[in-house]
Amino acid sequence: MKKIYVLALLLLVFQQTARAQQEISIQEVEEDRGIPEIPFIILDQAPIYPGCEGEDITDKTACFQQKLYDHISANFRYPEEAKKENIQGRVFCKFLIDETGKITNITVRGPHELLENEARRITELIPNMLAPGQHGGKIARTPYSLPLTFKL
Repeated sequence: MKKIYVLALLLLVFQQTARAQQEISIQEVEEDRGIPEIPFIILDQAPIYPGCEGEDITDKTACFQQKLYDHISANFRYPEEAKKENIQGRVFCKFLIDETGKITNITVRGPHELLENEARRITELIPNMLAPGQHGGKIARTPYSLPLTFKL
């Protein structure tokens, strides 16, 4: 019987802690200039990558992704030292397209520092967007994840 009370008490404590953390997270987002952070995949309008602003471009999301792919292809350089040491792997880049269209909060995570440094360099070269993403008719900050595969 004591075990049931202890389990019930632990469950209540866990629920209260989870609820408190959720409230803190909501407050932090609301306090951050009142601009919501909306994942790229659910935006009503993708950020406008330079070159995707024309009226004849109907699918701005596809244009954004194609321009980003083109950017990576044009700027990708396999680090020489990584080649010599046969270092390969996938690096995950995350960044935020803020309410002005600027690329911020870049983080990289991969199997080796040499690959991470190259991924960061490429990401830092992404041009600022001509316009930020929008959702529900309002400007939104947009997190974006970009996996880069380094393979010899």
